[in-house]
Amino acid sequence: MKSFSNFENPEKIYSTYQRFLVSKQRFVKNDSQKYVGGVPLMYDKATETLVVDPYDTHTLVYGATGSLKSRSVVMPTMKVLGIAGESMIINDSKGELYSKLAAELQTNGFNIIVINLREPALGNAWNPLYIPYKFYKQGNIDKAAEFANDVANNLVKGETSSSDPFWDYSAADLLFGLIMLLFKYAKEHSVSETSVNIGNIIELRRILFSGQKKAKDSILWKYASEDELISASLSGSVFAPNDTMNSILSVFDQKMRSFTIQPTLLDMLANNDIDIAKIGTEKTAVFLITPDEKTTYHMLVSLFIKQSYEYLIYTATLNKLNRVENRINYILDEFSSLPAINDMPAMISAARSRDIRFLLIVQSKHQLKKRYKEEADTIISNCSNWIFLTSRELELLRELSELCGEKANRTPNISVYDLQHLSKSANEAIVLCGRMKPAFVTLLDIDKFGGKKKESLGIERYSREKRSRLDFELKEDIKDKYKPINPFGSDGRMLNPFEMPSSQSIEAVKPGSNGSSVIDIDEMIKKIDQKPGWTVFLFRIFIFTAAENGISFIRQGENHVKLD
Repeated sequence: MKSFSNFENPEKIYSTYQRFLVSKQRFVKNDSQKYVGGVPLMYDKATETLVVDPYDTHTLVYGATGSLKSRSVVMPTMKVLGIAGESMIINDSKGELYSKLAAELQTNGFNIIVINLREPALGNAWNPLYIPYKFYKQGNIDKAAEFANDVANNLVKGETSSSDPFWDYSAADLLFGLIMLLFKYAKEHSVSETSVNIGNIIELRRILFSGQKKAKDSILWKYASEDELISASLSGSVFAPNDTMNSILSVFDQKMRSFTIQPTLLDMLANNDIDIAKIGTEKTAVFLITPDEKTTYHMLVSLFIKQSYEYLIYTATLNKLNRVENRINYILDEFSSLPAINDMPAMISAARSRDIRFLLIVQSKHQLKKRYKEEADTIISNCSNWIFLTSRELELLRELSELCGEKANRTPNISVYDLQHLSKSANEAIVLCGRMKPAFVTLLDIDKFGGKKKESLGIERYSREKRSRLDFELKEDIKDKYKPINPFGSDGRMLNPFEMPSSQSIEAVKPGSNGSSVIDIDEMIKKIDQKPGWTVFLFRIFIFTAAENGISFIRQGENHVKLD
């Protein structure tokens, strides 16, 4: 085995971290640790022992395409965590991880959840609007808006134009406003939960902006504008000049196009048969299967990661320990290929204290920085473990060489040249873990892991409710509220705003005991409040004119006034 001066002795890693006996498929007993599973840091061939990190640390893996990242790091991690009983949320870009390990995890007592974006008709159903709408129905508008905003940001702003982000931000505001309007409509019209789906968001956008009337003149907009949050979010599009509005709508439509071209995806996203909270309480493995040949649906993977993390943090705050009951591991293969996850630096910083860990696998540092820009450094610095397999990225190679230090003669402990020539067949790697010095180690290929081989687990086809489609027709009492008032009387003459109301024209006027007119003012105001705009204005003219002509309102009892 190669050796590099001033590197950490593998024996120290062996004695410091948790050990897993490969031949016996069990952990060396460690009473001081609640959890024993983790990412492999090295393999000792002499004792057939895999050394893993059981602590609350995040891990970053660098490896170019074909460097055996999945076989020597990802799959062994999943196998170890499966034996340890820790939950996992896995980005499976090829479906290879599911095919290889899902059956074994199921045998170990895991709940298997499959969000299949490659073939949406198969696997479980996940509605990204299910959680925020649940909060909305409970009256927790703040939480509903928070989760709805995450949906809008991850679906629209994940791939933001660097030259002119205005359009992406405006489209995100539009989507957020449409989501909240859908919630309002669904709750007040008592429609089924399956109606609250992405497909009806697209239909709502079409109805609001594609009618003969301008959006700002429609009854639907008047209904929407009752809610200040919805009004504030949609106003930027509704009141924009035509060219600006059309540009915003064009960006919105382009972002949502991936849904419209695949009806089976819309059907899957309209149903929900998973309980994200259980991932933090029961042994669960969630596989996010995506096509590896295109990135169209990667935004949904980013959204699931964000939403599941936020909801698990929320559920963790409800228990005394302020952490999940069963540790959760996000295993994010091809992490830098996913659209940027909103607030990822904050997520990775706060996760450890809630018993949530991240294993991030990237092809290059440049790719990560391109995706997260200046936030990439925060993500990298929060990963205590680095595992390097191979790369041709000169900037990364120089950084690693510098981190590994120098000899007394000022030459590097490991050169850029040496870093490029680690043996693939021997699974050689450079590991920087915790506060130890860099170490040169070998890892273990999944096929040499031992244990009984399991047949591949098929992906089930579950029954789903038919996707409900809404026409967004308002209830009659709501429409009446916004109908324009006819300023002409039954005889065709325009109503006189200065004419005093008679007992025939306003039912609230009643004869008094001495023959004078007595008005039930509460009844009058109630009727006036049901009429918008100019009716209230006319009533004010009436009061003003009466006062100018010496007519006073004298209170009689609790609810009446007398006209003198």
